[in-house]
Amino acid sequence: MKVTAREKKIIAAGAILAVAVLIYYAATLLPNGDDLARTVDLKKKMLLKQRESLSREETYQVRLENSRKHLKQGMTRLLPGDNPNVAGAELHKVLKEFADQSAVEITQKNILPAKKPENGIQKVSVRIETTCTPEQLVQFLAAIENYEKFLSIEEFTVAGIRSQRRYEIRPSLTISGYIAAQETKPAEKAATG
Repeated sequence: MKVTAREKKIIAAGAILAVAVLIYYAATLLPNGDDLARTVDLKKKMLLKQRESLSREETYQVRLENSRKHLKQGMTRLLPGDNPNVAGAELHKVLKEFADQSAVEITQKNILPAKKPENGIQKVSVRIETTCTPEQLVQFLAAIENYEKFLSIEEFTVAGIRSQRRYEIRPSLTISGYIAAQETKPAEKAATG
C-alpha cells in the first residue's frame, strides 16, 4: 500500500498537532523550579516539626501520666456514688453529723434538685436552716471546710436575734458536693415521614 502526498501531509499535520499538545501539557502540568523548591522547603520544615514533636514524646507521656494521677486524686474528693438522690441524702447525713458535733440545731433541710452533669461532674446541693450561736457556727463551718470530700457553700445568709442576754443567729446555708456522673444525651426523635 502506497501513501499518497495528501495522506503524508495529513499525517505530518497530525504529528505536529500531537507534539504541540504534548508541549502545552508539559508546560502547564509540570511544576516550575521555583514552585518545586518552595514545596520542598515547606515539606522539610514540616518534617522537622514532626521530628521535634516525636523527640518530645517522652516529655508528653510524663505530663499525661501526671495529669492522670492528678485527676484520679481529684476524683477521690467527690462524694461516693453516681446517683444524685443518694449523694444528696449522704450529704445531708454528713451535715447532720457536723451539726451535732458543733451543737448547731438544723431546723429545716431540703435536698435541692441536682444540676445537669457537666464534664462528668454533677453538683448535688442541700439547703439547711439552723439555729446556733456565732461560736457554734464557726465550728460548723470549720467542719465543712476540713471535710475530706470537696464541699462548697453556695449561699449563706444570717439573721440574728437576741434572747435572754445571749445572741442567737439563724443561718441559712446551701451546701454543695459533687459526684462523678455521665452526661445524658437527649434521645433523638424518630424521623416522621
